[in-house]
Amino acid sequence: MHSDTSDLRIARLAARQHGNVTTHQLRAAGLDRNQVHRLVRNGTILPRHTGVYAVGHVPATRASRWMAAVMALGPHAVLSHLAAAALWGIVRGAVPTHVLVPTTAGIRHRDGIIVHRAPLRPGDATAIDGIPVTSLVRTLLDLAAVLPVGDLGRAFEEAQIQHGLSPEALAVEVVTRRRYRGNAWLGRLLADAVDAEAARTVLELRFLQLCRRHGIARPLVNERVGVWRPDFRWEEERLIVETDGLRFHRTAAKRRRDAEKDVCMRELGYRVVRLTWADVTEEPAAVAAMIRATLAGGTTTVA
Repeated sequence: MHSDTSDLRIARLAARQHGNVTTHQLRAAGLDRNQVHRLVRNGTILPRHTGVYAVGHVPATRASRWMAAVMALGPHAVLSHLAAAALWGIVRGAVPTHVLVPTTAGIRHRDGIIVHRAPLRPGDATAIDGIPVTSLVRTLLDLAAVLPVGDLGRAFEEAQIQHGLSPEALAVEVVTRRRYRGNAWLGRLLADAVDAEAARTVLELRFLQLCRRHGIARPLVNERVGVWRPDFRWEEERLIVETDGLRFHRTAAKRRRDAEKDVCMRELGYRVVRLTWADVTEEPAAVAAMIRATLAGGTTTVA
């Protein structure tokens, strides 16, 4: 039976969810179907989407509408694309409501919501003011597929100004998601934004993490061999690993210098392996297996 206790539970839930509750939550609070219908008839709760209600006369703020839309698509749904960008504050003005569901099955539109269905990687989702939303980097990746390059550039600038987004952090994702729609536009923006040395440092840290996670002995890092400083060196095994930075700012002069360095290291008796962003971030297990085999005297081919 409906009680004051149920009313209190519903009010507390709604307060945490920008004034919204779901049918499932109402039932969990002790209301049966007839009681829910009665609350709708007397205006105590107002339908927003199928299975989602506003409790009382809550102002229809953007936050409350976005939260209702996410709740309508299930527990793993997140605000995405232009709506996510507006929530992050990197685009201005009125935007349609986009929600991403981490599956490839189901409808593409629902109750005025633009529904996207695609996988979410670890770290692709977060929450702002309690609203599940794609991460800042994932939001920019998704925007690249729907915005003209000029608008995308402004959103990218706002992400750097407002949230301190590192261009290198975005560049990592652009390189490791090579088939992602819109990457070409982001690549053009990043070509003028990525600090090659900062990108190099990020990749070196990722490689050291790879070694630690896969039980590979820590190499010497950036220690001098003659006039050169190899990225990583296992002296006893005579192995050098060079982590090539992003394709951005990879000039012909830099490639010639890399080739000269490799020749010199091989003349000194070292085997030289070069790894790319994609190698280290997309195929860490294969890279680790190759490094172990090479340290043991085997192949130097990345699978």
